[in-house]
Amino acid sequence: MREEMSGTVIIGMGNRLLSDDGVGFAVAVAVAERLKGRMNLTVTELHTGGIRLMEAMAGFTRAVVVDAMLSGAPPGTLQRFDPKEFVTTKNTFSSHDTDFATAYDLGRMAGVLLPEQVSFWGIEAREFDLFGERFTAEVAAAVPVAVERIIAEITGWEGTA
Repeated sequence: MREEMSGTVIIGMGNRLLSDDGVGFAVAVAVAERLKGRMNLTVTELHTGGIRLMEAMAGFTRAVVVDAMLSGAPPGTLQRFDPKEFVTTKNTFSSHDTDFATAYDLGRMAGVLLPEQVSFWGIEAREFDLFGERFTAEVAAAVPVAVERIIAEITGWEGTA
């Protein structure tokens, strides 16, 4: 018997103890709090990408990944990415890990039930290297914008289900 997939997972990436690097989890929690009781949502905190990220999506109909990024854009810039746009990740758990796109394809080939709808949201960080649980001003200002845009996406997905 084939397992059924359901719900949406919101995966907050990063390290909450390294200033702006914790923004992904903060946004994920804020989105889930705002949508509490309205739909089937699960929040997951993850510190690594690749295979672990693919595994965190298993069994869900939809996935949203939120992370801090360093792309050269002004701090606080919010960008949405399609999974196919990712070739490498900055950090992997070990030399045996891989980038998300490869992990996703391998998971599919192995029969892992993975969502068809996946989006990645990045918030440009200013500070990754200082210990602290506070965001820089630009990143803090981007949080409510990210929450609103991700809620709009998730509720739009739910409307098409």
